[in-house]
Amino acid sequence: MQILHFILGKANKNRANGVNQVIAGLAKYSVRQGAEVRVIGKAESVNSEGELIVRDGFDVQAFSTWGKPLTNAIRDAIAWADIIHMHGGYAPWNVWVGHKCNRMGTPYILTLHDGLSPRRTVVHGRIKKLLFHTFIQARHLREAAAIHVLTEEEATEVLSCANPKAMFCIPNGIDLDDFPPIEETMFREKPYTTIGYLGRLSQEKNLNSLCEAFTAVNTEGSLRLKLAGPDSSYARKLLRQFGERGVEWVGPKFGQEKVEFIRSIDLFVLPSLSEGFSMAALEVLAFGVPLLITRTSKMCYFYDCRAFFMCEPTAFGIELGLRGALAQRSEWPGMTMRGRELIEQRLNWAVLTCELLKQYRKILSVGKA
Repeated sequence: MQILHFILGKANKNRANGVNQVIAGLAKYSVRQGAEVRVIGKAESVNSEGELIVRDGFDVQAFSTWGKPLTNAIRDAIAWADIIHMHGGYAPWNVWVGHKCNRMGTPYILTLHDGLSPRRTVVHGRIKKLLFHTFIQARHLREAAAIHVLTEEEATEVLSCANPKAMFCIPNGIDLDDFPPIEETMFREKPYTTIGYLGRLSQEKNLNSLCEAFTAVNTEGSLRLKLAGPDSSYARKLLRQFGERGVEWVGPKFGQEKVEFIRSIDLFVLPSLSEGFSMAALEVLAFGVPLLITRTSKMCYFYDCRAFFMCEPTAFGIELGLRGALAQRSEWPGMTMRGRELIEQRLNWAVLTCELLKQYRKILSVGKA
């Protein structure tokens, strides 16, 4: 089977963009299971148009501008591929690629990565997105061979505004090669309890509510909140407002620095209003760090595994979640072991890629019937 992924980025797993981390794992394990994979990415900068970047078992062809070299590469790749997999919603470039697929008779799949979430639409240009979806994107979704959703909740959002031919649900995962097994440990009291966040420092991540909740809980000054991520005007605003109350920005963390940061955290919080299926949360579970995550981060379907704490995405809800998690320190060792078990049994690319390849084969068999 020959598969083309078209993305924004270079499939570099050491970046804050979760889609790039997804493709890095998905493509690697697709190749391991016998598929041929090509990735074409549109990136902010490249050494040269069509730059070839060697990844773990696959190559990425990267372009910085939408010109003739990129359009020719996409056309050639569509002719080569059995199936095209595109990523993201509200993307004019995906619509163009989908149109080419239709003309050339190659089926395409679209993973929205929570792109149709109403909460994200409110944050980023509601009217423009509504017009784009109504007049352009809705048809693009209908013409896809299938829509891939990461959670059942995302499927509900898709069905509220589109009528796809087919849809399947497979969550995100992590690459177990990057996460050695953990050993059960006791969590000891320390002078300070460090609460952490890792990811984009932007409005839709709901960090203002996290900071408000943190300051409400940290009345005795025994807590620290460390925010890791690239610099932004939103991050600087948070520091001006909360910097003197125990909130600290520690900069972006990638590679070994990211590993060390996660392991230094006593409790990790993901406060998002909306999240496709957080790569940071999966990495935290894999490292055996206690996790508090909002219900709207779309991992609630795994709550019965008792692998993490869950709360509402308001300052009040996160405050209650923090108080509850901190009061249940005795539960942390067992919870982290259950989290690692969930990763090893279900949420890793070796397992999930096998499921995705089955969906590809199903789509191709329908096309041949």
